[in-house]
Amino acid sequence: MPKHKYDWKEIQNFYDAGNSLRDIQKKFGAHSATMNKACKRGDLKTRSRHEAQLLSLVTKPRKKHSQETKDKISKARIKYLTENPDKVPYLINHSSKKSYPEIIFENALISSGVTGWVYHYQNSIYQYDFAWLEKKINVEIDGSTHNLAKVQKIDSRRDSFSIDNGWVVIRFSADRVKKDVIGCLNELKQFLL
Repeated sequence: MPKHKYDWKEIQNFYDAGNSLRDIQKKFGAHSATMNKACKRGDLKTRSRHEAQLLSLVTKPRKKHSQETKDKISKARIKYLTENPDKVPYLINHSSKKSYPEIIFENALISSGVTGWVYHYQNSIYQYDFAWLEKKINVEIDGSTHNLAKVQKIDSRRDSFSIDNGWVVIRFSADRVKKDVIGCLNELKQFLL
């Protein structure tokens, strides 16, 4: 069986120019086992995974979707999640633990004798922090992420869904709950009368 001789400096230069190991196989006919042995001998130095990812971003930039395509994807996703509420990523990935502001709010509800609420009530694809089912009141305790434009858009869509289905939506910032839970309760009580 003839032994192949490779010019590893030429191959290294070819690889360093942004070509892949598969490109080396195609151009030079080097088998992957041969390249592995060359790497072990130090004849061929390969990129780390991180370096390869950075290179791919430069050499093969990702195509950006048009706004029309993004809207279609968004509508299809909402339709799917509406039909399959158990697949909502937030519900799958979110911790079921109450946040500190939610604990403060819940304790204030209990100590002030406010009843009739359900914690984490599921309405279609949305989960309400505190819901009064008979009165259709949804109270949300919003952390700092709700100040982000992307999250505000989601909140707006969620609130529109709730209002269209006869719900009243009340939002309290987590900071306000921590500083003035009594004021939050007084505001809520106006809707509970």
